[in-house]
This record gives sequence, structure tokens and C-alpha cells, in this order.
Amino acid sequence: MKMVKSLLLGTAAGLVAVAGAQAADMPVKAAPVQYVKICSLYGDGFYYIPGTDICLKIGGYVRGEYFYNYGSSGTNGPMAGASGMKDRFDGHDFLMRTRAYAWFDSRQQTEYGTLRSYLQIGVNYDSPNVTSTSFNANRAFIQFAGFTVGTAQSFYDFYSSPASSYFGPPSSDTGDGGLKVFAYTAQYGNGFSATFSFEEPRVIGTAPLNGGVVNTQLGNPLLGTTFDTDKAKIRFPDIVQNWRIDQAWGSAQIMGAIHDVSGGYYANGSGAAGATPLGTCVTAVTGAAAVGTITGSEICGHPADKVGWAVGAGSKFNFQGGDYFQWQVNYAQGASRFVANTQPNAFGGFNQWNGQSLGFGLATDAVFSSFTGDVQLTTSYGVNAAYDHLWLPNFRTSVYGWWITQRYSAAANSSLCAAQTNAAAGAVAFAGGLATGILPGTSNVALCNNNWNQWGFGSRTQYNFTPWFYVGFDVIYSKLETASNGAIVTYTQLAGTAKPTAIYGLTDQDNYGLRIRVHRDIVP
Repeated sequence: MKMVKSLLLGTAAGLVAVAGAQAADMPVKAAPVQYVKICSLYGDGFYYIPGTDICLKIGGYVRGEYFYNYGSSGTNGPMAGASGMKDRFDGHDFLMRTRAYAWFDSRQQTEYGTLRSYLQIGVNYDSPNVTSTSFNANRAFIQFAGFTVGTAQSFYDFYSSPASSYFGPPSSDTGDGGLKVFAYTAQYGNGFSATFSFEEPRVIGTAPLNGGVVNTQLGNPLLGTTFDTDKAKIRFPDIVQNWRIDQAWGSAQIMGAIHDVSGGYYANGSGAAGATPLGTCVTAVTGAAAVGTITGSEICGHPADKVGWAVGAGSKFNFQGGDYFQWQVNYAQGASRFVANTQPNAFGGFNQWNGQSLGFGLATDAVFSSFTGDVQLTTSYGVNAAYDHLWLPNFRTSVYGWWITQRYSAAANSSLCAAQTNAAAGAVAFAGGLATGILPGTSNVALCNNNWNQWGFGSRTQYNFTPWFYVGFDVIYSKLETASNGAIVTYTQLAGTAKPTAIYGLTDQDNYGLRIRVHRDIVP
């Protein structure tokens, strides 16, 4: 019995030893390691970059949009350039857009506070014009110790146009395209702050370095195409100051800005046949002989420097249930884009045709010529307002509206009207003549008045299937109260458009538009 027992125990010990040896050969399961660690310092979605104390959040969105009766550009709107020419060739009725952006938010704690860098890059594809496809970075800035440096948003802005509308109604908002800034923000506690900012100059027209100041000696300003601009080179940035409060009830801000609006030079003779000879300064503003050129114009001298300015105020009120109301009012002299920066490529002028009628408005910072002598600042003012109502936590509707205007001094208006006696491609002329169909002596240039208004309203409705996926639509109405209302003019055809040279009546114009959006946020 003892022999059997010893045999059994020995066998068991051998099996245990073999099993132990086999177990020693097998890999040991390692303890779980968190290779990507959650960073909770700055809210949801941030992660530590492995091996550093830098927190990073990555996101973005993809969007499809569909426009009806809003012109050839979803950005510029229905009253810009050829978009306003309603015929079978110009001013498309239907437009499709795809837009996608990705953004990177990086933050790190330092002895001076949070160091932040932010980058947003994306693409925009518009039909039917493939040349409108673009790749850009509308945000690329660093924030550190109160400073904001890079491409962000103007610190003059308060009212957020895209918060309440898919369209871009005229407002001071620079948020979509972004703006280059160098700013310092002081925090005073309890939600009070103040920011002083040097900013990329806001200008008018399609030529950013020259836009804003019209020299009528260079010819007849065109309708939303290429202006007769003659602005001094960029010599200093726009200077912006705001004072702001942000609390649970909402927020409010007052702000001001200074903008260089100095002219270039009085015009040199064009040298064309029958015109003022090259090297002889233009001394009149009427007739074809008065049309000059910038070439060689230094000999003609220049008007005294002028500084434009703008002031504004706005507030936003939060209501129980998620509703809010926001508004902003602006007044400017020689700084028009502080009143209406949205539609950045359109705000050199608005125009719209309806059969044989036409409405237009020339948007400028200032006007000068040898007739006016000095630079005449253009007065601009306007208001934006919107109310957003939450029917359900995932279902909302907004209503919004705006009104903007431009007013010219008597000298500036006379100079513009005198230039508008010159026929130019894409421009209107008040002068009569057998070739135009208006009999000599019957010209209604006396009715010329370049003051104009634009106003409108709209409503957006949106349903969120998830917090990051929504579908909605926006309907908008805009009204252009035309310059020189009631006058009869000759329009000279613009190359590449179907509108012929003909006589048109100047009347107020309006437009309805529809925009449908499908939007999906990309979130961590």
C-alpha cells in the first residue's frame, strides 16, 4: 500500500512539474496600458499626445447644400455682378455646393496660462462653375497670455450671421472667411473683458489692395465688377477696440474701429485719341476726355490723407428653454465693411435686372477727384437682428432681418454722376444721344442720386437627428432700393454677358431665395 501511495504521489508531482514548466514557457498577459490618455482640462474630446503634456482635439464637418434663385454664387448672393443679370444665360437659378472642413485644437498649460493653437482647413466646391472650387484655411491662430495672433475673426464682430441663417445677409461678421489679427484681450473678471486689435484692413471691391476709394477721374464705376479704385497703398492696419461682457443671461459689446481711407493720386491723362494727353493731369470729370489713368499719375499730386471710422453695439439675450435674441447696430464713415462685410466679394456694388428694369447701388468707402478736391467719406449704417426658437431639444426655427444704407455727400454724388455720363462696359450712363435712343437735351442726369438702401428678412428651420447631424432649410427675401430711382439710363453691355446695350429704367428690385442644407459634424 505504501508503495502504491508513493507511486501516485510521485506521478502527481511529476505532472505538476511538467505543467509548471509548460506554463513558464507561455507569455504572461501584460497589465492594460492607456496609450491614449483622456485630457479633461479643456472639456470633452481632448486627448494627451503620447509622451507630452499637450492636449489635442480633432474634429470637422461635411456639408451638402442646394440653392434656388440665389444667383451664380452661394457666397456673393443674387445681386452681385452677373448674378443679378436675370436671363437665360446669366444668373443661374440652381446651385449645388459641397463643403468640408477639418480642425485641430491644441492646448498646453504653461506658467503664463494656457497656450493654444488652432487650425481649420477645408475645401469648397460650387457648381456649375468649377473655377469656384477652393482650398483654404479660415482659422490659423495662436492664443497665449491674452494675445491672439494669426487668422481668426475680427474683434469688432458681435452679431453671428451663421448662427441664425444659412445665408450670409449683409453684416459686419467676418467669421466665415476669417481675418488676420494681432490682438490682446484683458480679462477683468465676472465676464468683463476688453480687446485691442490690429487687423487686416477691410476694403471694398474685387481688388483687395485697391478697393474702397473710387477716383471718378478714371471713368464710370462699374456695377459690381471692377471699380475705378485709387486707394493709397496699405500703410497701417485697421485698429479695433471692444469692451465686452459674457454672463449667464447672455452677452453684450460696444466697439469701434479706425480705417485708412486715403486716396492715391489725381488722374493722369489717358493719352487716347481725343482724350487728355498722357503727362497732362485731368482737370475735369465730364466727357470722354476726362477719363484718365493711374499710369504716371504721381506728377498730378494727391488729396490729403483721410481716416475712416466705425462704431457699433450689440447684445445677445438667452431665454429659458434655449431661445435667444441677438442684434447689432453699426455706423461708419469711410469704413463701409464694418457695416456689411458678409458677402465679401459682392460688396463692391449690388445690381439686379428684371426685363428692361435695373436696380443698383455702388458700395464705396470714399469718392474723390480733382472736382471734389479732398476725399469725401461715404456714410454707412445698418442693423441686424435675429430670434431663435427651440420647439424641441432637437428642432428649432429662427427669424432674422437686416437693413443697410449708403449716403454720399453732395460733392461725392456730383462727382459720381458726372462720371456716369461716360459710357463704359458694364456701367450705366445718364447722358442722352441719338446712339443711345435718348434724345440730346433730354438726359435725366438731374435725377442721378447714388444713395441706396438694402433690407430683407428670412427664416431658417432645422432638425437635428443627432447632436452632430442635422437637416434644414432657409428662405430669404431681399429688397434693393435702387440708386437714382425713377431715372432712365443707357447700360453698356459687359463682355461675356447676354444683357445688351439698351435703355433701362431704374426701379427698386427684390429677390426670393431658398437654401437646403445637410450637415454632419465629425467629432471625437
